[in-house]
Amino acid sequence: MNKRSRVILLLSVSLLCLSVQVFALTENEKKTVELIEGSYKSGDPIWLIMERGKQAYELGEFGLAARVFREAIDRQSVNPDAHMWLGYIFEKEGEWTLAEKEYQQALKDKNQLYILEDRFTIMYRLADIYRRTDQWGRYERILIEVLEDDGTYQQAFSTQYAMVKVLKEKGLDKLFELYRWENNRHVRARRELGVFYYRTGRYNEAENNLVLAVMSAVTVGFDYILEKTADYDYTELAVHVENMCRYPELVDYMRKNEFFQSLYYLGASLYADGFRSRAEELWTLVAESAAGNSKWRARSLSQLREPFIEPVIVPRS
Repeated sequence: MNKRSRVILLLSVSLLCLSVQVFALTENEKKTVELIEGSYKSGDPIWLIMERGKQAYELGEFGLAARVFREAIDRQSVNPDAHMWLGYIFEKEGEWTLAEKEYQQALKDKNQLYILEDRFTIMYRLADIYRRTDQWGRYERILIEVLEDDGTYQQAFSTQYAMVKVLKEKGLDKLFELYRWENNRHVRARRELGVFYYRTGRYNEAENNLVLAVMSAVTVGFDYILEKTADYDYTELAVHVENMCRYPELVDYMRKNEFFQSLYYLGASLYADGFRSRAEELWTLVAESAAGNSKWRARSLSQLREPFIEPVIVPRS
């Protein structure tokens, strides 16, 4: 079956589900669906067609939403937003190859996106697809593209090397006494690359990325607490993390940005690189933190009892 046939089949299945799904809708939602079905091929402007496609998507009417976005593309061939939404639909359906194709098409015209920042959403979605499908070479490349697109990749090299050097030679507290890292826009890319480099045996590269992910979160916490208290001095990292855990907003930030995962794998990378005492500092911090995710606390405790290096994976393109 060729790709076009697969698309038609997917849309047909979605349409067959429509009659079942519509009974779960409220009366107002049914009217909205009827409005979209009866109007998306009208002479309405593209922006309105797009909004109707988004409405259909939010209602779970993925077959209808796909038809609407296809109509938008037929009317306006350069339409990265429509391709992005088609990617969302195919992801929902578990059609990774088709979703990847739509996201790549959207990125070809990323400068025409209605919201330019959506290009990062698309790249992260591609990263998720490559991770799910074990395409580790592509996974690495798309995360690097995230950093390069934001202009942070080259700029950070000298800083991250200096940070890791201080961490190895003088420890955690000295690192956080000397440095801040305020560029926290793409903490996720740094964290995911760091974990990936650890899992592929590139421990120095893992350290360089994870130290920035950790520093970014700690700096966010420092700035937040300083703004709240107007008088906040850094003492030591363990105390600072404890202070961060007192603010629900910072706890939520640490959770969303997997702060404790970054700490854990920074420790794991240091251990694999021959710096056991520094690794133990980080694992102890995770194990003793009140807000430490139970998974990373348990793994840190295990490492403290009997440290080990995870098996290395061999990435493929």
